[in-house]
Amino acid sequence: MKFLDVFNEIEKGNYALTDEAIYASLQNGDELIPLYGGNKEHATTERRISISAKTKKGVPITVFSGEGIIISLDGSAGSMTYKSDEKFALNHHAGFITLRKNARDKVNLEYFSIFLQNFYREMGVSDGSKTLSLTQIYAEEFDLPKFEVQNNILHLLKGIKAKLENLATLKNNYKCLIDKEISVEYTKYQGKNIDISTCIDYMSGNTGLTEEFIYQTLQNGAEHYQILSSATEDSTMMGEIPMCVINNRQLKVFEGQEGLLVTRNGKAGYTKYLNKGRYTINDHAYILFVKDDSPYKIDLRWLAIQYKQDFLSYASNSDNGTWNMTGFFSYTKIDIPCYDEQLSLVKKHQLLQNRIAAIEQIEEQYSCLISKEIA
Repeated sequence: MKFLDVFNEIEKGNYALTDEAIYASLQNGDELIPLYGGNKEHATTERRISISAKTKKGVPITVFSGEGIIISLDGSAGSMTYKSDEKFALNHHAGFITLRKNARDKVNLEYFSIFLQNFYREMGVSDGSKTLSLTQIYAEEFDLPKFEVQNNILHLLKGIKAKLENLATLKNNYKCLIDKEISVEYTKYQGKNIDISTCIDYMSGNTGLTEEFIYQTLQNGAEHYQILSSATEDSTMMGEIPMCVINNRQLKVFEGQEGLLVTRNGKAGYTKYLNKGRYTINDHAYILFVKDDSPYKIDLRWLAIQYKQDFLSYASNSDNGTWNMTGFFSYTKIDIPCYDEQLSLVKKHQLLQNRIAAIEQIEEQYSCLISKEIA
């Protein structure tokens, strides 16, 4: 059968749902709903948007609800997540699949989201673009077992799904441990009550680095820089861009050293450690780095862990505020233990991160197990 034999046309998410539009909506003071895009999964996200938000073009967002399937159309193209009782919004990197009324006894949506996922993922990478067009989806044929067989298979998967739910709970517990305030007794210090500006500097972002601008530059074959924004999730990064001129200025880039991304808007004050790489940022984030002439040796991972609450304290609101960079650099003072003791804290923190990564690997293995196509 073909897609439109049993499904309605896919309703795509909103275009022009920029960071500016998202942050503006957070001031509305009403209900916040999850915002999904071209993610690998659409079960959890840090991103929230007002239910009454408007796009950059002034168009009210579509609020999705009811039974259906979110499908990623680029990024992790082909990835699908079944939804039954959640209100949410989508950007234009994803769409929502719903059943035709006359197909409710032909397709189990949850079954379809699990067992046809690989079919659409492979379709999305067949031309190397990692994107899926609606034309592609509508044109391809697929086979499904009888409705009763679909239901029976889902019933057999209940045990695996229960294990996945337990893993998700365990992972959340580890994340809660990571989020707890750190209290450590150090024995040796390089210095105490040190102005952070003595040893740490920052790079501000590029104004005008929007999705529209990024798309316009993608044809340039030059070396690319990873674009970072207020999103600290890898799945919500903005892609890559070549060196270019933006607003009559050379694109500001960060490369050749480790950095610490600090979100300026939305999840203001949250941090993400950056390995050495090639990065650029829009004006919704900063990148902090150790000064070349710093008299102290500092590991940025330690700084983010030990002084997490200090970073957050300069956000006007942890959900929809703005991070006060000027205040942070003017008033923050830190005690700097010896480098080995910094690394000791980082190592303990990394153990928790490794547990989370191990759980995510098991989750992926379970997902692969249940998404194998039925012969």
